[in-house]
Amino acid sequence: MLHESAGAAADRRRSSRSRPEGEGEGGDLRHVILVADRFAQFADGEQVLTVSECTALAAAGKAEPTDGEWMLHLGQGIERSDLDALLDDGATKKGSGMRLAAPGLPLSRPVRPPVVHKHRAENVLLADFRNFSKTHCAAGLRIHRDNEHLLDHHATRHVPGMLIVEAMRQICTAQFETSHRPGSPSEYAGIWHRIDISFDSFLFPLHAEVHSVITEFDEAKKSRLRFRTTTSARQNGGVVARAEIEYSMVKQERIDLLEHRKAAGAVQSQLARPQGL
Repeated sequence: MLHESAGAAADRRRSSRSRPEGEGEGGDLRHVILVADRFAQFADGEQVLTVSECTALAAAGKAEPTDGEWMLHLGQGIERSDLDALLDDGATKKGSGMRLAAPGLPLSRPVRPPVVHKHRAENVLLADFRNFSKTHCAAGLRIHRDNEHLLDHHATRHVPGMLIVEAMRQICTAQFETSHRPGSPSEYAGIWHRIDISFDSFLFPLHAEVHSVITEFDEAKKSRLRFRTTTSARQNGGVVARAEIEYSMVKQERIDLLEHRKAAGAVQSQLARPQGL
């Protein structure tokens, strides 16, 4: 999705490069962030481009090497298929005037869906997960363009707050699965008792990190382990959101029995009430 025609956008951006922004081969070097089309409202057409805008500029032949190079840095929502498409369209080939920053580096390594108790890879929000200790971990925020929290969000420039909440839930789950899960074949499910969250700023579709620090935990009962954590979402050196979270990881068979009993009780209570109430 483009904000204006490809030709008009290309002409505007080409003229804007008259101000020096660093020297590159053959002229100025512009550093530009590339984001998925999903984040078109965030793309300002100058320092942030969508994949479609980048492709259109290359096709229009406006990003010429004689005017300087455009160095593309990856923002959120960029998948391998996007990079392959840019390469196929010639946007980042030699002589196109555009190239990827650190082209030899792989894309971020998403956490496997089971580690964050998800089924679909596009709903995983963590990548490059690392444990600093048994109580402190961090991961890069990784937002797939088709993440469930983006599909029906009112179009704005920032990332939905509920996506941040889900990222915090996922890092707590990943922390349990990688550092505290008993050596048992049983599956575990999370029960979330309290999430006290505050938002200090907007989160934008750029690089960000999520941290979790366990402040209290009770592992006496292997069938039900209780945790208290402090989590935060960080971007550009600042804290965007922070939360105090209390949760338990309970064996799946116990959850199944509890849910079955409570579900039956809820149905009986509903049927026992006067109709319409």
